[in-house]
Amino acid sequence: MSKKIKKDEKEKIIYTQNFAGVIRNVNGKNCLIIKSQRWYQHQLNKFRNGENVSLMIHNEKPKRTERQNRYLWGAFYPLISKETGEPNLDRLHELFKGMFLTQGVVDVLGKKVRMKKSTTELSKSEFNEYIMAIEAETGVEAPPVENWELAPLSK
Repeated sequence: MSKKIKKDEKEKIIYTQNFAGVIRNVNGKNCLIIKSQRWYQHQLNKFRNGENVSLMIHNEKPKRTERQNRYLWGAFYPLISKETGEPNLDRLHELFKGMFLTQGVVDVLGKKVRMKKSTTELSKSEFNEYIMAIEAETGVEAPPVENWELAPLSK
């Protein structure tokens, strides 16, 4: 997210972005491990060399928004469908959840079942990582949100 402000007659863009990370103990010290280095680097590229920035770390995990969900189903999945020829968005969704949101495989009635996390459980930043993983897998570039009239959910 970004916003423009005027400061001393100069326009300045303020970027605010969520990142998913985890604290891990490395050699006796707590370290922040960024879950998606690619997304993190993409966001860092918005700043100029030498520019001062602030970093705020908290353990709140804001859920993905309804707007993000509308984007997925109303813009990105239909684009992937058009580019790949797979007409069924539900099948695309199940494929990508299986590829990127698998939590494990369990036995149910003697059958192996892949347990998948729901996209409703993702944080905003995890959802962004999910979109980027799909983009990398399919080669279909995720469209900018501001350029799309998002279709209402069909579900």
